[in-house]
Amino acid sequence: MGKLYDKLTELEYEDILPMHMPGSKRNSELMSMPDPVKMDITEITGFDNLHNATGIIKECAIEAARIFGADETCLLVNGSTAGVMAAICGATHGGDKVLVARNVHRSVINALYLGQLNPEYIFPEMKYPEAGIYGAVKSEDIEEAFKGNTEQVNISKRTECGNAVDGSAEHSKSSDIKAVIITSPTYEGIVSDISAISEIVHRYGAVLIVDQAHGAHFGFNEEFPESAVRQGADAVITSVHKTLPALTQTALLHINRGRIDADRVKMFWNMFQSTSPSYILMGSIDNCVTILKEKGDYLFKKYVERLKKLRNEIDKLKYINLLPVDDISKIVLLVNDGGEFARQLRQIYKIELEMASEKYVIAMTSMGDTDEGYARFLQALREMDREEYQIQSAGFQSIDDNMKCKDGQCSGVQYSGVQSSNRELVHPEIAMSIYEALNSPTEMSDFDNSVGRIAGEAVCIYPPGINLVNPGEVITEGVVNALKAGLKDGLEILGMSEDLQIRCLKNI
Repeated sequence: MGKLYDKLTELEYEDILPMHMPGSKRNSELMSMPDPVKMDITEITGFDNLHNATGIIKECAIEAARIFGADETCLLVNGSTAGVMAAICGATHGGDKVLVARNVHRSVINALYLGQLNPEYIFPEMKYPEAGIYGAVKSEDIEEAFKGNTEQVNISKRTECGNAVDGSAEHSKSSDIKAVIITSPTYEGIVSDISAISEIVHRYGAVLIVDQAHGAHFGFNEEFPESAVRQGADAVITSVHKTLPALTQTALLHINRGRIDADRVKMFWNMFQSTSPSYILMGSIDNCVTILKEKGDYLFKKYVERLKKLRNEIDKLKYINLLPVDDISKIVLLVNDGGEFARQLRQIYKIELEMASEKYVIAMTSMGDTDEGYARFLQALREMDREEYQIQSAGFQSIDDNMKCKDGQCSGVQYSGVQSSNRELVHPEIAMSIYEALNSPTEMSDFDNSVGRIAGEAVCIYPPGINLVNPGEVITEGVVNALKAGLKDGLEILGMSEDLQIRCLKNI
């Protein structure tokens, strides 16, 4: 067999504890499946068609919408990426201005290119400077962005015959921002106030699209935040495979009708979905929905009970700090040298984390976890709770609301730039549109020689896939330093060649 196949089959016998996605956690008792080879089919009689669902696939989508609280739900077998791109392209038209949180997933940037959209960026503030973790998108910042893009329009009142009534006029606000796109929760479990944001967005006549890929479990237990679906968002994308019992690549696109053009969104959803969708993946979504329907309350209750006990015990550690985040399913640990910390967990204790950055690591939990798994994870952390993993600072704390961060500098906080190896939300100088940049002649350039040049390709550290620089933006020294730090920490960089070069526009 091939090396990839062999390595996958070996997982069953290696006894590696998965503190990472997918949410099934390889728990065959929770999510069992017959021989997938015998289930692998195409659109044969009686099995419906994803692109023209009238039978069992349609029934699954309807039940998913009911369970998650949406007006309509579309199944995704190309991951949340396909849903994000469909929602953005469907809610906008070429040349539209959109308000985009700078910490969005790279799929958003791809959608901006395909839709030839003009982004205006909004920047969340730093929350944990020791780790380089950014906070929520503030509703006040959304309001300010709309105010800067809004005109007061006078509309004369008219009689039934259409004649204007002298001296009388209605006043309305007209914004050229057509859609707002944010990520909530973030990779680290930080949640924005979707209710407040949606009220503002709708007041200005725009639609709200929320990438909630990491929050498919929201709303199913009071210990977790409420889902954006039930807080007024017009389109919400959730990866059921990330935090629920479903196979990797499965996701859902939830639509709330009324403001967004649902039919246009579904048109693009068809475009971004494979015409040969995996029935195994669709069956996994259906099974996940059934689990939530029949056993969801019980499973979430047990999950939350064991999760809270785990977090309480981790919080007692001396040197390893558990960061308080909005989504308690994310175990975010502040440590010195996250890469080495994760390596020791993997090699000594056979525990695989979700990700490791320079100063923090993430362990993901789900209802697929077991008491035995948590006991094993906790014991490993207790044994590793040594002084070498302590961050040498006065301790971690959130930045106060009145402290401002820009270009890696936060007033009132002694900031060392440790977040650069994670991601740096650079305030970009946009030289041209993403569409224009991706259709211009390019060449490869060494890191140091790229400073001041225009990026010809998006570059990001993965996971979580947040771009350091987008096509059409000027590459800064901060971006280059972040890439160098990422390489030093052994992180994966997308948009960089094997010989450590990045794509820039040709100097003409």
